[in-house]
Amino acid sequence: MKMIVLTVMATLASLTLAPAQERGAPQEMRGARPKVDARVATPRLLAVRIHHDMCPYCKKLRPQFEGLSASVVDASVLLVTLDLSTPAAQQQAALMVGALGLDSLWTGDLSRIGTVTFLDMKSKKMLVEYRAAGDITLETCLRTAIRKQQQDEAGS
Repeated sequence: MKMIVLTVMATLASLTLAPAQERGAPQEMRGARPKVDARVATPRLLAVRIHHDMCPYCKKLRPQFEGLSASVVDASVLLVTLDLSTPAAQQQAALMVGALGLDSLWTGDLSRIGTVTFLDMKSKKMLVEYRAAGDITLETCLRTAIRKQQQDEAGS
């Protein structure tokens, strides 16, 4: 009995001493340091989705917005979600707004939920706004925003 207890304790001790990344990692990844292929770059466009869990338009918009990430691989677009569903999420959204300098976008109420606003990252100028209840696609809005930004830069 004493031998069994000692064996179990030794096994548990060895498990707790193993690095956490190696316990849960697949066998071929243990000890490896995976690398991210993305380059660090400053975004040129900002796509801001304003979300609330109770909004039916927001529920339909979520997969479209997440699918947009495949479309922006070649464009420099930062996708940001401001979640207004809970007080804690609202606090985090307010901090994100402050960190990104999006004060003009922050209304403090729920009137903008279900939207994606495309802004120029430098000037914070609104290029186009997508409303989930509208009849144009999110992809179309993205392309319109890119085109408007290029026109603005060419005019400067």
